[in-house]
Amino acid sequence: MTDAEQATARASLLSSTRDDVVELALVRAMGLFEEFLGDLFLLGLQGHLGAEIVASYLVGSREEATLMVGGADVAGESWYLSWLPYQAKTLVRAKRLFEHGQPFTRLAYHGADASTLRDLTIVRNRVAHDSPSARNKFRELSTARGYPSARAADFLTSIRGSDTEILLALTRLGAIANGLAEPSEIGSRAHLSPEEPFRFDAIAPPGEYECQRGSHERSSTEYSRLGNCDLCPRPSGCPHCGQVDKVPTLWNRVG
Repeated sequence: MTDAEQATARASLLSSTRDDVVELALVRAMGLFEEFLGDLFLLGLQGHLGAEIVASYLVGSREEATLMVGGADVAGESWYLSWLPYQAKTLVRAKRLFEHGQPFTRLAYHGADASTLRDLTIVRNRVAHDSPSARNKFRELSTARGYPSARAADFLTSIRGSDTEILLALTRLGAIANGLAEPSEIGSRAHLSPEEPFRFDAIAPPGEYECQRGSHERSSTEYSRLGNCDLCPRPSGCPHCGQVDKVPTLWNRVG
């Protein structure tokens, strides 16, 4: 083998090794995050997460909590509990076993973080499962981002802004974990992505709100629908048919 051939072989080996390390780093990080979700969920069922986190039924031990989750699962995961995909596993259980699904429904107010978990689960599955479904979902995600889709490492080493996707992923996973572990919903906002406006018909947490159209304020002391703003002027009807288009109110939480 010539010197040039040896150099090419070394470069190929280094590239392949780097790709393997990057993919394994994501799989490991997602595995640890999934363990964290399980621990947080089971601690909540034992009443250890603070006054705002109210379980439908309190249990006395981790074993009892595990049995409760497994016994309530429609998917029948009583022997092994998985927590991802987040919306299909953790969120479904939380809405059934915690008042208002807290703290796990917090991500519903922070769409960027919910999207991050969906995307990282897709990339993780491309590495861990390599099924036709996993490949197709990964290809769709990579195409939407404009990234190569030959393997997950291509996605993870692509640059978004000033950092690689793998560095952004690890940073956001840590922030999401901190946000979910906060004893108070208000405290979680310091860690999670910017909060999105609340639709008039969405279940909103307690707080002070301001409508986007007229900056009128409304207070809520419980989880409830905020409704449309009563102080904003009604839209005028069509001069021909008299029909009035309904303009739903969007509320920003300001306190």
